[in-house]
Amino acid sequence: MQDDPTTMPVARYVLKAIQANGVDHVFMVPGGVVDPFLNQFGTGGEDVKAIVAASETGAAYMADGYARASGRFGVCMGIGGPGMANMIGPLATAYTDESPVLALAGEIPTAWNGRGGFQDASEAGLNDISMLSPVTEMAMKAPEADMVPHLLDRAFRTMLGQSLRPVSLSFPKEIQTQTLNGQQHPVPVLHDAARTPRAFDLSGAEQLCQGLIQASERGKANVSILVGSGAIRSEATQALITFAETYQIPVATTLKAKGVFPETHPLSLGVFGYSGTQHATLALLHQHASVSGQSEIADNQLLLVFGSSLNQRDTMRWDRALTPEAGIYQVDLDIGVFDKNFPVEVPIQGDVSAVLDWLLKPEQAERLQPLQAMNAQRQAWLCTIQETPRFYEPEDLRSQAVPMNPARVIAELQRIAPKDTVMIGDSGAHRAFAGHYWQCEGPRQYLTATALAPMGWAIPAGVGAKVANPDHPCVVITGDGCMLMNGIEIQTAARHQLPLVVLVINNSALGNVYLRAATDNAKALTTLATHDWAAFSRALGGEGIVVEHPEDLAKAFDLAFTAKGPFVIDARCDPNIQTPVNPWRQELAHPNWSES
Repeated sequence: MQDDPTTMPVARYVLKAIQANGVDHVFMVPGGVVDPFLNQFGTGGEDVKAIVAASETGAAYMADGYARASGRFGVCMGIGGPGMANMIGPLATAYTDESPVLALAGEIPTAWNGRGGFQDASEAGLNDISMLSPVTEMAMKAPEADMVPHLLDRAFRTMLGQSLRPVSLSFPKEIQTQTLNGQQHPVPVLHDAARTPRAFDLSGAEQLCQGLIQASERGKANVSILVGSGAIRSEATQALITFAETYQIPVATTLKAKGVFPETHPLSLGVFGYSGTQHATLALLHQHASVSGQSEIADNQLLLVFGSSLNQRDTMRWDRALTPEAGIYQVDLDIGVFDKNFPVEVPIQGDVSAVLDWLLKPEQAERLQPLQAMNAQRQAWLCTIQETPRFYEPEDLRSQAVPMNPARVIAELQRIAPKDTVMIGDSGAHRAFAGHYWQCEGPRQYLTATALAPMGWAIPAGVGAKVANPDHPCVVITGDGCMLMNGIEIQTAARHQLPLVVLVINNSALGNVYLRAATDNAKALTTLATHDWAAFSRALGGEGIVVEHPEDLAKAFDLAFTAKGPFVIDARCDPNIQTPVNPWRQELAHPNWSES
């Protein structure tokens, strides 16, 4: 569509601004008060394209998935009132996980406000702005056309600031068709430097460097690294690999940051915290495995934390053993995380990649020779950890049981899936199996909602991830309880012919709650009917297959990865298999803890 720079409708201007900032799709549900936007979507290579979802909830989760998978921001659109109400949960999820989502709302004509107009969500009606404010960093309505450029620029800068947060903008219907002079109002474009802060606290970095030197000179060799999602935003993977290899420092990640350090790397400890590996637990909680198989205390002298707030699930429920002798050295852009959950020896406010790049400069490398001189001792320490199996219950990976063990399903998927597969994990017992057993090769290849963790998030988020990564295989790991919530969005993947693999760990139960149930009545309340999710997919325009025996998994995955649209694998699994979260479960048994 050719644009006249002197007479551009507001709806077109908004889409052009989105496109100019590197986003090529909007996830939406059509409705009367967004009709002017519908006329501005194109199908050409230079136009923003619309993906029509089954519900506004799904559209907002898709935008979230798109943002996480692409490293840009996601955009969702719906009508004010019921449409925006349906987005509240997804926007809250994006807010707590720091995922940048722009929610666009159409509102009734301004002249109707407060007069009993149909679906009035103005300040005189339902008041969308007050409803959206708690789950966004900014919620505003355009009062007139000439204010739209300013509000868009402000929305972009707020959404992509130091903390990535969702924002919302509402447009009364008459404003959407009013024209802007594109020469007087240039389309707001943020540069990459504005999206990724690179500054850091040099004095804190100096203290970090000195701390590593002093610990090494005292013979304290055991240094380990815990990496959080801040390193993903910082694009710190290569610098992290170089730093770890230079000084032979083992690296664990949080579940949200899974893959930011390749889990097949010899220095990888895997995930620490919820669904974490045995290697990460032994290393970060100052333990090594003895010949008897029991854990013994070992000196983990210093912990470097890059881009993690050390929250509950990142720290094995704030385990107090995560307190090394030489202290915690924490790098984060947000000074509010320092000393919030653990005492921090040295806080360094800054971008993870910038700090690592500084540490890798020749002048710092010269100073850090004492640290490098201890490489052999760190290698020996890591070897004692690696003598223990990486996974809990590793025999489950080979299980021939029927109903199937979820670990065996994940193992078979790992064997067949291409190395560049993007995994989208849902919430439930299956999340623990996927987080523990699936090995991830790179950043943004494992996506999961970790803070609010709503069930059913991954199915629409997987649609958004596939739109963002059309050339990468995308696999959703979900459960039958999640399918009951948002499985309908498989029709969106089918409508748009997106080859999305959906693996349903179908255990006929709300798995985590079922495993905790202490009475027969509780078991009954958490038991589900056994639905045929493959048939469900076919009814929506996709494909699917039911798998009941382990030996049939390989064929099912081969079919799924060659499908032209969505393909559901309904894997019938045993609900009684305990999730591989052994240390987490031990902490949970402590009388001072409770779990919802």
